[in-house]
Amino acid sequence: MQGHMSPTLLCADPSRDLCSILARALGADGCRVVVAHDGETALGAIRTRVPDLAILDVGLPGRDGIAVLETMRTSATPAATVPVILWSDAPCNADQVERARKLGAAALLRKPVPLDALVARVTKLLSRERDARAGDAGRVRRSAPLRGSLEHMPFPALLHQAHGLRANGVLHLRRGEVRKEVELRDGRPAAVRSNVATERLGEWLLGAGRIEPTVLAESARRLLRGEGLLGQILVGMQVLSEDELGAALREQAEDKLFEIFEWTSGEFALQFGAQLARATALPLVQSAADVIRAGLRLRFPLERIDAALRAHEHDYIVPSANPFYSFQEIELGDAERKMIDACGRGVATKAVLAKPERVRRTAYTLLEVGLLELRDGEIFRRGGPAPVVRLHANAAPLRPAESAAAAPPAAAPTPAPVERPIAVPVRSPAKPAATQDDHSHYAADHERRAALTALLERLGKPSPFEKLGVAPDASEDEIRSAYMQLAKETHPDRYAAASRAARELAEQAFREVTRAYEILSDPVRLAAYRDDPNRDRKEAQALEEAQRAIAAEREFQRGEARLRSHDWSGALTHFERAVELYPDEGEYFAYCGWAYYLTHGHDADVLRKAFALVKRGVKLAPEREKPYLFLGRLCLAAGKLDSAERIFTKAVECRPDSIEGLRELRLLQMRRPKKGLLGRLLRRPDGKS
Repeated sequence: MQGHMSPTLLCADPSRDLCSILARALGADGCRVVVAHDGETALGAIRTRVPDLAILDVGLPGRDGIAVLETMRTSATPAATVPVILWSDAPCNADQVERARKLGAAALLRKPVPLDALVARVTKLLSRERDARAGDAGRVRRSAPLRGSLEHMPFPALLHQAHGLRANGVLHLRRGEVRKEVELRDGRPAAVRSNVATERLGEWLLGAGRIEPTVLAESARRLLRGEGLLGQILVGMQVLSEDELGAALREQAEDKLFEIFEWTSGEFALQFGAQLARATALPLVQSAADVIRAGLRLRFPLERIDAALRAHEHDYIVPSANPFYSFQEIELGDAERKMIDACGRGVATKAVLAKPERVRRTAYTLLEVGLLELRDGEIFRRGGPAPVVRLHANAAPLRPAESAAAAPPAAAPTPAPVERPIAVPVRSPAKPAATQDDHSHYAADHERRAALTALLERLGKPSPFEKLGVAPDASEDEIRSAYMQLAKETHPDRYAAASRAARELAEQAFREVTRAYEILSDPVRLAAYRDDPNRDRKEAQALEEAQRAIAAEREFQRGEARLRSHDWSGALTHFERAVELYPDEGEYFAYCGWAYYLTHGHDADVLRKAFALVKRGVKLAPEREKPYLFLGRLCLAAGKLDSAERIFTKAVECRPDSIEGLRELRLLQMRRPKKGLLGRLLRRPDGKS
């Protein structure tokens, strides 16, 4: 997106870490990103410098995102036409959706949004602001790492954010001399690398009691002689079978990863778009939420859990309203299901703190993976719609690195051996990878894509009832059941190991399914759709029209600027675009006609077309001053003085303080011969007045 001047983007969201991630990702794509964490700060940033685009969270503290948008639209500044993306953790009600539509929001999105999809949307919107566009709109470029402290942002919280953003890249972590790197694929840990001596395969097998010291020494000698990789050597020595080696490698990778959950300090750097070489692969059969859950249950320090819960002891814990997290792939135990049920009506965090460790750890785990969420305690106790409170709202903001070279190096000095951490229970071996001649995975992927494509055809229908496959008179239970089934089928977590095409189809299908349910789960909107089955199409058309109107106004303002600088042809180009985008605005036609005359000269054909355009403007906007002014000036150019006087008078009637209209009338009077005694007195000796 880089041009001669970087566009400015405002990101206003209560989550500091999310703002920082977006700032780094969008900054790498050529934007200057300004962040704010409440509505008043966002408006202050807009007053300081009007952005080219804004991303506003609907639930901003103080003045919410829609109120900020309303203030922008009603201001007499360029902020009135800035494209705005609204997004929200919770489903928006009918009033919020209608207000967003009327205020011309460019999009109303449900969090979490894939990072590459958000960058693509931002790029597309900003490309309308510039004549030239650069770069690939569909991906996040490599950039300098996003840095932060694990003391402020715990490792499970980082993984949770990466999961929601479906981030791709490498997470570099360092604690003293220890360095680790975790590769993320669509937000899921896919590979891990470590410089810890005890986490190397041979030392790890020795520590786990799988091999004897003499076997390790012999395998090391063969490794030095170049007989192959250590695992291959151990299989050749018949110490391990191939299946045992595969299981050991998976356990070793998990141990490397889960040990990071024990860190209470350290630094991290998230490098978007990077990949690891020579790293131990993690089994992709585990979802991101399962990885977070296992790490929290087995390795995360209890003191950190208690500290986080104490920071919210006055808030309440309730089930998540976010469908992405509600339907994510995760294997829950009985205690966790009971906890979710117990929080159905809200449980005070203070009450959880008084429970045994098992309950506190379970509650924190469900909060961290997004199945539970915190709500403002004071408002919740009063019975009002309490806003979501961030679990790590007080975390220090992430800071961008100075350069890509600042990332922790891959090869670092090996620290002295440390005591081996608690072993993770052995999991069932993952399904073996397909052999070179086995094309079953391609066939399975093709079937997934075909099924998703067929589903998207149905989801493309305007009626939310048709999208969910229910009748217009379906009961609430039938609607909910249909939604839950489709949400589980289309959730992106289910397609983590599929092709990118299948994953993108799943993302699109999940969004459509969720949007349909949000409409039908709202009693007001449900009643409206039952009364008018075509309402969805009408709303989409109205939103599209509002967006076109805003785009047209931006073109019009650019044309005015070109007109003031006497760039007639440049102004005409912008006015023509404004007319094309929104042909119902009279001033656009009037300005277009006047710019056409200025650009092409005084030819009769030019005047004829200019008159037609300006007259169209007068017809569409008979109450406006400008169309009459331009029409009067065209009459002057055509030598029609009487018509010009009548039209300038009309302009002054529309706006009595019209300086331009009054000046044109005065100049016109000066051009006319003076009549009567006053005319004779003012007549010059040469007979001219």
